[in-house]
Amino acid sequence: MQVRNARQAMLEVAAAGGDVAEGALWLAAEDCPEVAPTRWLERIDELSAELRTRCGIDGCRPSDAPLVASLLRDRLRLHGAGGGDPRAHYLHTVLDRGAGIPIACSAIWIAVGQRADIPIQGVNLPGHFLVRVGNLLFDTIAGGEPLDEDDTRRLVADATGTPPARLEPSWLAGATTRDMLARMSRNLRGCYSCLEDWPMALRAADRCVDLLPDEPTERRDRGFLWWRMGHPTAALEDLRHYLDAAPDDVADREAVEEIAARLRAFLN
Repeated sequence: MQVRNARQAMLEVAAAGGDVAEGALWLAAEDCPEVAPTRWLERIDELSAELRTRCGIDGCRPSDAPLVASLLRDRLRLHGAGGGDPRAHYLHTVLDRGAGIPIACSAIWIAVGQRADIPIQGVNLPGHFLVRVGNLLFDTIAGGEPLDEDDTRRLVADATGTPPARLEPSWLAGATTRDMLARMSRNLRGCYSCLEDWPMALRAADRCVDLLPDEPTERRDRGFLWWRMGHPTAALEDLRHYLDAAPDDVADREAVEEIAARLRAFLN
């Protein structure tokens, strides 16, 4: 499938608030043309069918969330992996290898659970990603036990280096499919930037802009990549957009204005 078609399919899933696994597999198909989303969606359907069997004749309930953890541990050996390897980000390779970053593992939990009528939501915690089942939070790269408030605050502290005084309500809001696909793309942008694979980093940044067209920081970050890759005209266009759209008191305005001025001088 052509790259543009995969992007469009992902955006359609995001716009409809559809199946996050389908959206994530179209995301993977854009970067990895050999990926056939249907094959991996069938694998998720198989896992969900087994989950229903494990739940028993009365069907699955939110209280059966630990069964999701045990199923994915048994069948996929699902566990956490560092974000430096792109394979830990893409849903098909996480399904194949069992090793993924928290948001990829959470997408599998959500997809498998929802197909078995367990309502699982993603939670965009700073520096980490969790799922919510009913009133309980779970870390999908841990053992499947629910987290209390101290556990959750500790995860934020470990990820950000700053122990929070409390859990902000906005941190615990349910993540939409669009939110999750944007965070996956942002993570890939960072992963590929660290690997100095600039074309792949730029593709991920471009995907972020398409997913979040009203978020100025996505244009800023794509602009920085254009600049890094030696495309001053495209870089200046994105940085101008950011400066026009961002609040006057945004913290990095002076730094971005300086870069934009250097680009204008170069182009004149």
